[in-house]
Amino acid sequence: MTIQILALEKDLFFSVKMRDTLRHHGMEVTIVRSLAAFEQRLRITGDEKPVLAIVNTAISGVDWEGAIRRAREHELPVLAFGSHVDLEARQKALQAGAQRVVANSKFASDMPGLVNRMLSEPIVTRTSDEERVVEE
Repeated sequence: MTIQILALEKDLFFSVKMRDTLRHHGMEVTIVRSLAAFEQRLRITGDEKPVLAIVNTAISGVDWEGAIRRAREHELPVLAFGSHVDLEARQKALQAGAQRVVANSKFASDMPGLVNRMLSEPIVTRTSDEERVVEE
C-alpha cells in the first residue's frame, strides 16, 4: 500500500519537485492549491485517504492556518514549512496544530526523511503550554 500525503502548495515548480521526490521514496502526494480542495481531499476514505498533511506557510491568498486546523480535526499529523525568517508564521502554524514547522531549505533537502519521521512519531496536540499524545 502506498503512503498517501495531502499537500497545500501553490508553486507549480515546487509541487513537481515535491511529488517527484516523495514518489521516488514510495509515497504519493496529492497537491492542492486551495482550502476548499484541501478540505475535499480530507474527506476521502479507503486506500486514497491521506496519512499526513504538508502545508506551505508562505502561501498567499489561501487560509493555510485553516488547512492545518482542518487536517488536525481529521487527526492527521501536519508538517508545515516556510521562510526561516518568518517567525510569526511559524508560531501561527504551531498554534493551528502543526506538529513540526521547518524552514524551506530543510524541507527541500530532507523531505523524505522529515515525512518518514513524522509518520513514525506519535501525534502530539499542543494546548497552551502542555503537550499530550493523541495517538501512538
